Amino acid sequence: MIALKKIFFVTVFFCSTHFLYAQPFTDLLNVKCQYFPGSPYLADSKSKLSVMQYEGTFLLPMVQENKDVILFGGDYTQLNFNSTGLQTANRSLYSTSLAIGYEKHWKKDKWKTLLLTIPKFNSDQLAFNKNNFQLGGILLFNYKRSEKLKYHFGLYYNKECFGDFFMPLLGIEWKVNDKLNIWGDIPANLSIEYKLGKSLYAGASYLSITGSYCLSAQPGNMYVRDGDKNFGHNEFKAFVNCYITKHLVWFAEGGRTAGRMYQLYNGNNELQNTDVVYRRNLDGWFANTGIAFRFKTDSE
Repeated sequence: MIALKKIFFVTVFFCSTHFLYAQPFTDLLNVKCQYFPGSPYLADSKSKLSVMQYEGTFLLPMVQENKDVILFGGDYTQLNFNSTGLQTANRSLYSTSLAIGYEKHWKKDKWKTLLLTIPKFNSDQLAFNKNNFQLGGILLFNYKRSEKLKYHFGLYYNKECFGDFFMPLLGIEWKVNDKLNIWGDIPANLSIEYKLGKSLYAGASYLSITGSYCLSAQPGNMYVRDGDKNFGHNEFKAFVNCYITKHLVWFAEGGRTAGRMYQLYNGNNELQNTDVVYRRNLDGWFANTGIAFRFKTDSE
């Protein structure tokens, strides 16, 4: 078993359902519940779609004697849809993934290279088979200019239902001063955090999500795409983090979506307006809350 104090010296990746990104802390365990209130459909303003999202992640970094790190993590996400109005219907989507990787530390510790493999099962059923299997990964190069400023660049890939998805990454992790932190990987995410007190942090962030779910119960290789076909599913939010103990954190977020929709496509990537739930809806507000077992890597 790794000594917990070693984790303080590891800058790793927080595992979310859709992406992985650098940040000045490490969550070994993170559970949250997110609510999207009823939002009208584009072609049917009398009907609304609301969503409850439940997510849990874990991460185990295993530090080697030469400071290299073996990473093992996992994520489970469940989306419950409720359509009301002219027609009432309920649906659910599930995502289960693992993150297996290696972080290599080079001479003088200025450079680090991360290679991560992310096998995933996304479907409307809790089933593990080749039809809903997706394989993705990330290659990231990290350069430490100083203890307060780090750069990273690389590439994210995932085999989605609609085809190969690539996202180039250009990021920063900047401890501006004792109270202000900025980090992110453009175009995937960006966060600004300010320390309000010994145990209280607040800030704002942006997150872009692209995902897809195989529909096992329907013929014709049908799938649901998360987000606008061209711009993805984006969230702009404010957040607060409250440290109940040194490592136990309660957090809450709230904000607005842009391009968040769940639409039905066939195997030829043609849009299908045949489902009462999976059709284009308007953007709206959202809120979430959760707890995390967290290690701050920028202050130890």
